[in-house]
Amino acid sequence: MKTRKRETARNEKIRLRKHLNADALFATIRAGFKKIKDHRPGTVQHSLADTLMAGFAMFSLKDPSLLAFDERRFAEPHNLKTIYGMGTIPCDTSMREILDGVSPDSLRPLYKDVFRPLQRGKVLEKMVFMEDSYLLNLDGTGYFSSKTLYSDACMEKVSANGEVTYYLHAVGAALVHPDFKEVIPLCPEIIRKQDGETKMDCERNAIRRMLGKLRQDHPHMKFIVNEDALASNAPHIEDLEQYDIRYILGVKDGDHKFL
Repeated sequence: MKTRKRETARNEKIRLRKHLNADALFATIRAGFKKIKDHRPGTVQHSLADTLMAGFAMFSLKDPSLLAFDERRFAEPHNLKTIYGMGTIPCDTSMREILDGVSPDSLRPLYKDVFRPLQRGKVLEKMVFMEDSYLLNLDGTGYFSSKTLYSDACMEKVSANGEVTYYLHAVGAALVHPDFKEVIPLCPEIIRKQDGETKMDCERNAIRRMLGKLRQDHPHMKFIVNEDALASNAPHIEDLEQYDIRYILGVKDGDHKFL
C-alpha cells in the first residue's frame, strides 16, 4: 500500500514537471507569440513569432544588449533554434525595426498563459502571504531615456539649462513572498504622457488601469498590494478599495504627518 502511494506521488510529480519546466514555458510563450497578428504587409524574412522569441531569448539569457545577443546569434545559432524553437534569428537592427511596431497590449494574454499552469500545478499555494492573500509588489520603473529619440507617449524632463530628456516608465507588478527568492511577474502597464498633466497624475492613472486589468484577469484572487510612500494618497487608496485589494503602504514624516 505504501509502495503504491509513493509510486502515485512520484507519477504526479512527473506529470507536474511536464507542465512546469523551461521547455513547457518556452512552448507556451511561442504559442502565444504566434497568435499576435503581424503588422507588416507582404512577404517577410523573419516571422513575428521568431522575432518576439528572439527578444525573449535575449532577456532570458541575460544578454546585456541587442549587440551582445547578435554576437550570440553567430556563435551558437543551433542552440538558440533548438531551445527556443526559432526558425530564423533576426539581427539586432531587424529586431529593433520589427518589435517597434508591436503593441505592448498584445503581449498581455501571454502572462495569463504562463500564470495558468502555476495555478493548476498548485505552485501558487506556497506563495500565500497572509489571510489567504498574495503579496503583490507594485512600483514604477524606467525602461527608455533619450535626448534625441522620442514618441508621442514619452514623458519629458527639462533640466536647468533647458535640455529636454524624453523617457518612458511603466508600472511593474510581481507576486512575492518573504520566504522565497522567486517572484511571479504580472503584465506591466505603460505610463503614457496622455495619462495626465503631471508625472504623478500619469502614474496614478496607469496604476488605476493596471488594477482594473488585474481584477479582470484574476477576479477571485485575494491581493495585498505593497507600495512605497508615493502611493499613500486618498485617490489611490480609493482605487485599491474599489477593486477589493488590501494594502501595505509606506509613509514619510514630512509627507504624511497625520498618518
